[in-house]
Amino acid sequence: MIRSCLTALGLALGLPAALSAQEYNIQGVARLDILPGYETSSGHMIAARIQLAPGWKTYWRAPGSNGIPPAFDWGGSENLKDVAFHWPEPYVFMKDGERTIGYEQELVLPISITPQQSGAPVSLKGEVLFGVCEDVCIPVKARFSMDVAGSDAGSTKVIKAALRKQPASGASRGIAPVSCDITPIKGGFRISTTLRGNKPLPSASFPVIEFPGTDVWIEQKDSRIEGNTLTASANLFAYGSTPLMMQRSSVKVTLLGGPRAVELRGCPS
Repeated sequence: MIRSCLTALGLALGLPAALSAQEYNIQGVARLDILPGYETSSGHMIAARIQLAPGWKTYWRAPGSNGIPPAFDWGGSENLKDVAFHWPEPYVFMKDGERTIGYEQELVLPISITPQQSGAPVSLKGEVLFGVCEDVCIPVKARFSMDVAGSDAGSTKVIKAALRKQPASGASRGIAPVSCDITPIKGGFRISTTLRGNKPLPSASFPVIEFPGTDVWIEQKDSRIEGNTLTASANLFAYGSTPLMMQRSSVKVTLLGGPRAVELRGCPS
């Protein structure tokens, strides 16, 4: 059950300093709740739900030209081994020549919780930073404290609906990566990949190349579709002095803009 309410801190525009989840209304713009979810074979499934006022949006894990994707800090949690996020398919927004990727109205982000010790209680405590944007973008930080136990029928239905909205796998859509070149450049690497489908790819599709880690900045470069073949590239740079170590298996490519988002994993040589 939820042990205490979320506390939201406005980081810009003089927002209110402390609001509970039940009254979490940032200048009529957004509300954040943690949904208690249900038990799974490996632990528990919860979700973060962000509800937005008309005209406002929040961001996907790779937000595009600008934007702040939800970032979680689980410091203070007990018996927590691992978390995994299950992102629903995002929308693509174009404004003033800039492309951003995110959600209108609502984002329900399912989160798998794996305990350190199976069968023992899990206590979650931390904070999440996310951005909301209309003409003005507002970064917001919210603290949460929650005991993970049991199942909640209402939130279970909402979370399972969000899980069904995840991008399709490449294999299920007959699309596979056929080659991937990784070339060192100043400060990082360039990834150039070729994907091929068993039928012509939608002309509106565009790829987003990702590599895990909060210390990586990715600059999406050129992409081109010719029949059933797509080529794309991106530059990856590391923040600070930590070297960027490339692992081909960790590269992810998501095709957006078509009738259904498609996600492919791995970077074959």
